[in-house]
Amino acid sequence: MSCRLLAVLVGALALCAPDVAAAAPPQAGPPHATTQAKPSTKATRKPKGKRKRNRKGTRKRKGKRASRAARPSARPANMPSGWAWPPTPAMRKQGVACTTQLDQLGVSWKPAPKQRKIATPITVAAMEFGGLKVIPTFRRPPFIMDCELAVALTLHGRELYARGVRELYFSRIYGYTQVRTGGTTKRALSRHALGLAIDIRAIVDDTGHKAVVQDDYLKDDPLLLRVEDYLNDSGGFRTVLTPRNDPKSHYDHFHVEAKVDYLGGP
Repeated sequence: MSCRLLAVLVGALALCAPDVAAAAPPQAGPPHATTQAKPSTKATRKPKGKRKRNRKGTRKRKGKRASRAARPSARPANMPSGWAWPPTPAMRKQGVACTTQLDQLGVSWKPAPKQRKIATPITVAAMEFGGLKVIPTFRRPPFIMDCELAVALTLHGRELYARGVRELYFSRIYGYTQVRTGGTTKRALSRHALGLAIDIRAIVDDTGHKAVVQDDYLKDDPLLLRVEDYLNDSGGFRTVLTPRNDPKSHYDHFHVEAKVDYLGGP
């Protein structure tokens, strides 16, 4: 077969063949142009609430508990009625009334530096109350106390003076200590921490007789017993702790506390 005839046959076949280009499916383009991306599972999840952080960078808990300052709390053990710290407006008002009363009683006093837990800290340089001299056994002045103790010592010092008492020797007034009774230390603060208590070691009468609690109380010294009875019956002090009612912790002194009520009760 000649080359010319072969060329004619090939051309005829080309005319009869289907249009491959037309029948062929279109080529797929780039994936991002022809198909949709499946929705991300992250996008369908509910966004978690972000926890707030405070200035220190720690997370804040939801539903915060009420702050301690906002919570009502019971009065601490061994504290006077109406007592709180820092002092309430009622306590401050009572402190002003107390110092005014000291002025009226003729007691020379001065404000003392602030002490923790003393509502109205003062000092009395002369340490004489209603004619009664209050003398330290070994400590040096100034002796910081709450004004309420100074008023109690003045009012009842007059009565003790009238009963023949001239001097009280003491070892401590203010001290940030806890209650100690029955030979054990309790968790509650002592009234010494409030400047409302005084520890009496010895008493001197108008004859010069000096009765020492540690040596003479158990001998039923009449001067010591007379003073103890008066302090308990006067209404100005809480129950006096002595070698009789607390021999383990108060065998050598009288623990005397001014009675205070910041609620204005009897």
